Amino acid sequence: PMGGAVSIEDEPPLLEELGIDFSKIYQKTVSVLNPMVKVTEEMMYTRNHEGKLEPDNDLAGPILIALMLGASMMLRGKLQFGSIYGLGVVGCTSLWLVMTLMSKRGIDIYQTASILGYCLLPMVLLAFFSVFFSATGPVMTLLASGVVGWCSWRSSDMFTISMEAHNEKVLIAYPVALFYAGFALLAVF
Repeated sequence: PMGGAVSIEDEPPLLEELGIDFSKIYQKTVSVLNPMVKVTEEMMYTRNHEGKLEPDNDLAGPILIALMLGASMMLRGKLQFGSIYGLGVVGCTSLWLVMTLMSKRGIDIYQTASILGYCLLPMVLLAFFSVFFSATGPVMTLLASGVVGWCSWRSSDMFTISMEAHNEKVLIAYPVALFYAGFALLAVF
């Protein structure tokens, strides 16, 4: 190549350039759905070219999960994409501010959105389940409470690893539970 131009063969693959790693997406998805899988630092961080740890700011998985949540709500005839987007943006920004104030290491807003988005996956199951069952019964109330607890507990696991705040898990789980309670109200009613 003339003049320092780079050939096509020397370019990295598009998914690598965009930072989309399907093995990480699978790993985080399994860690959210299976409470027996321990959240590790390798799950929350990636190594850059120099070997240093960087926050894993993957937003491809959370965007897909938010679309799945909207699609499962659409099965009940409710078009809620704007509400999901609005609650997600306001909630992620608010929780990022809270987590930044609580953390020793500091946390990136993209990492906050990634954690909250991946842990929204059980809410998709709740929304899909609410297609077939009445939202007013005690079974749905208990199920929604359980899913909010599940989402908030797994996300507080991920936040404690990301922020190095191992003794503050319950303190982190409370505001996160309020965030997921808003999504549960959208999913059930």
